Order: sequence, then C-alpha cells, then structure tokens
Amino acid sequence: MRTVVIGAGPAGLTCIRQARAAGLDVSCHEKREDLGGIWNPSGGGAYPGVRMQSSRMSMPFSDHPPGFAGAFPAQHEVQEYLRSYATRYGLLDAVSFGSEVVRVAKADGSWQVTSRTTDGRERTERADAVLVANGELWQPRRPDRHPAPGAPVQVLTAAEYPGAAGFAGLRVLVVGGGVSGADLAADLGTAAAHVDWSVRRRQLFLPRLIGDAYNDALFSYAGRVAVEEVPYPVYLDWLAELLPEYMAMYRATGLLPEAGFHGAVHLNDRIVPAVHAGDVHPVPAFARFAEDGSVEFADGSRRAYDAVVLCLGYEMPDYGFIEDLRRQDLYEHHFWRHDPTLAVVNTPVDTEAFGTACPYFEAVAGWVVAVLTGKATLPDARARADWCERHLGALEDRRYLDCWLETVRLGLLSGSLPDPAVDFAAYWTVVSGQVDPANLGPGPATALPAVLDGRLDLAGLRHRVLAALPEHVRARLLAGAQVDRADLAAAARVPVGRELAPWLPYRQRESGATGVTP
Repeated sequence: MRTVVIGAGPAGLTCIRQARAAGLDVSCHEKREDLGGIWNPSGGGAYPGVRMQSSRMSMPFSDHPPGFAGAFPAQHEVQEYLRSYATRYGLLDAVSFGSEVVRVAKADGSWQVTSRTTDGRERTERADAVLVANGELWQPRRPDRHPAPGAPVQVLTAAEYPGAAGFAGLRVLVVGGGVSGADLAADLGTAAAHVDWSVRRRQLFLPRLIGDAYNDALFSYAGRVAVEEVPYPVYLDWLAELLPEYMAMYRATGLLPEAGFHGAVHLNDRIVPAVHAGDVHPVPAFARFAEDGSVEFADGSRRAYDAVVLCLGYEMPDYGFIEDLRRQDLYEHHFWRHDPTLAVVNTPVDTEAFGTACPYFEAVAGWVVAVLTGKATLPDARARADWCERHLGALEDRRYLDCWLETVRLGLLSGSLPDPAVDFAAYWTVVSGQVDPANLGPGPATALPAVLDGRLDLAGLRHRVLAALPEHVRARLLAGAQVDRADLAAAARVPVGRELAPWLPYRQRESGATGVTP
C-alpha cells in the first residue's frame, strides 16, 4: 500500500515508523527544511524559551527513551530527540524536505497528491492512503479589530515573541490566561517597565515538580479518572500539604480557581510567584483595541501600552488543500468518514489538550495503521456518519483532551494494549501504573505505582471496570485466574450506572460531561 504522510513533526515521524513496520510503502512531505514541526526552532511555531509540559518520563515514544538530561525538555532538546528517533529507525530517507503538499484529491480510485518545492516545482504522485500530520498550532488567533495604522503600539502574537530583552522600559500587556500567556507574562515580568496580564478565566497552574516528583508522576492513568471524584476543595488541601508556600502565594494572588477541574492543569513554575511579587499584574479580560491603539477591557476600562502580546490560542487548521474534506466529516476526529484511507493524525480541533504529545500521536498513528492493514476495523459508513452528526456539530464548543488517557483508549481500539476481556491482569498493570510510555509498547508491563494513587480508591475503580464487562467474560477471567471470586463479588455490587468502560472515560468539560463515547 503506497502511503503518503504530510508533515515530519512528532506525528508524522511515528506515522512513517509504524507504517513501514507494517509493510507499507511510505513517502513523507515536510514543507520546512528540517524536522520537528513546532519543535523545530527555525520553523516559527513556538516562542523562545518554551518547554514541554510533559516530563522526560512521560513525553517519549514507547520505543525510544530520551537522551537529554533535563527533566522538562526545551524546544531544541525535543527536536534533537525527534532527530535521534528518526535516525535510529532510518526514517529520514522517506522525507522530502522543503516540499509542501498543496492538493490532495481522489481520482480513478487513488489519491492524487500534489507537492510543491521551495523553488516552485510541482509534482503529483499516486497514493493508496494519505496521513495528514501537519500539526494544528500554526495560525495564531487575532482579535477582529486591530489598532489603526500608525497607532503607537506594537502588537504581536506568541509565535512572534522575540524574547524579553527587547521590551526593556516598556509598558506591556500580555493577553491570554493559558500556558503561553503565563509563560510570556512571567518572562517579561522583570524585564519590562510594567507588565499587565489579561486573564478571562482563572486556570489551575502548578509547578513542574511537586516535591521531588514530576507533576505528571502524581497519578496513574486510572488515578487520573479516580481523582475526578475527589471533591475539589480536598484536592486543593492535598496541594496545600504538598506545596505549602506555593499554595499560600497562589491564594494571596486571588488567581486560584476555587471551583476547578482536576484534569485541566497547566504547568508553570514562575507565573504565580511573579504575580505574588508584583512583577506581573492581572487585569480584566481583553475586549478590543481602540482606534488609537489603546486597549478596552471587559469592565469598560481602557489603558495604553507600548506593546501587546496576544496569546489567544490558534485557529483551526486549514485543510483546504484536501478536496472535499470538511472537519465535520472526520470520524472520531481522525478518519474521513467517506473514505478512511484518508486520516488526520492531529489533535482534535475542538479541544484544549493536556498531556504528552509523542505517546498520543503514536497511539493515533497505531490505530490508523491498524485500520489500513486490516488489524482493526471501523464501523460501517452509516455509523460513521451518525457519529459525526452527533459529535461534530459544534466545533467551537471546546473541551479538554487528556492525551494520557487517550493513549489508553486508542491503544485498546488498535489492539496494541492488552484486551481487558482476555488479559485483565496485564491491562490493569498498564492503567494502574505511572504514565510511562514504555508500558504502552509490546511486551510485559512493569508495575509503576504513582505518587498519590494511595489516596484514591483504585480498588473500587478496578471493580467498576470489571462490572462493565459482560458476565460471561468475567466468568472466563475467573477461570483463567485473571481475577478472583472476591473481585467478581465486588464487581457484582457495583450499582447500575456506575460501571466504567475499560477505555476510562474522563471529564472533558467543567460541567462534568464525560468523554465522547466510541
């Protein structure tokens, strides 16, 4: 099967690796001159000083541990990691750099893929399958209204941010309460003359290290679901116990969300101390620019700045080069429902994603390749259409995506993880352990207790998963010594409606709604 991959970032590279391992004939087009996607320092996709939200423990592919020493890698370290992965598995000979795919269309039973090199030469190749892995964090959102030409204010996006040195002596506004807004506000805090930070909604920011533990080592996969049932004030009490000075500062700033969501955690070591020290000043939500370049806020106030840095997130990716593709027609956000030989290996466009990139993209690509090679199947065309109608009608209604838990769901769909209906013991070893990608690969998993799982009712959650399996499956698991009679008795006592599907549904909106049902 001739397969074309578009993009040589983390998603594209694992697509090449897995497609080749499955015996597919693969070529890849990367529009830039080097690999890495947003982790390519010369690609213009990230601001100076950006670091991964995931630690070296949870960020790598399952079959390639990192070689860098840092706990939370910087942009150049991630790119070098990706380069070492590509070199180890001989992926680079499949990649045409400086080659942008400008058109994908189905004709005469094949995909026709047209690419254009940096010197303007075009060529069209035939493919049996196309995997789109061009990333989604490329087009920054901007407000509808901009200052009039000549207004005395510099306006730039996070991707255009050159570093704090150029802002010495200036009054600066950073707009956006997410990861990039917090990063850049903290970065500017001691460099600019005055830094305001416009926050629409309070977010939960925690340090990368909790004591001696990585933040992402606190809970297992199952623990990430179980902690949602811990009352949020109790969760905050745990944090106050583990981080007494930090949480005291946080409360003093007035920025701590008192009604929150355990799963939506931003990692930032500096923004809370910066606000507490008076280096960064929270202000109301940004409303609009006035003609003269001053900023109007949601409370009706107005202030003038020398520079405004916009961290408003990103527009949905443009798939206009793919003929007839609508985002609303992507079954499970990845497969074109009309013809699943076209698949998108990007994060879903209606999400704010938390968690690590490499294992998540590895899981998506693994599912796609399993479908292409017949190892996994999709529902029929009518069922795919029904799913799209139910779930993709309001893409602007954004939800949280826990990439760690999605690796479990996708691994079960592709067959790369142990099937709980066949080998429940091996399945439970994976999901009740730390989010270590090595446990997601082939071979026996290692039991890796998470730091705070002892405070959770994981035994109860295990029995809820068992209760979700049919009774005859539980009997077979008992006969195979995968569970014991006490497990079966406990599963039988789980109230109707409290069963938990093995893919570990999790809350995706603060309202409490759980994940999309497969």
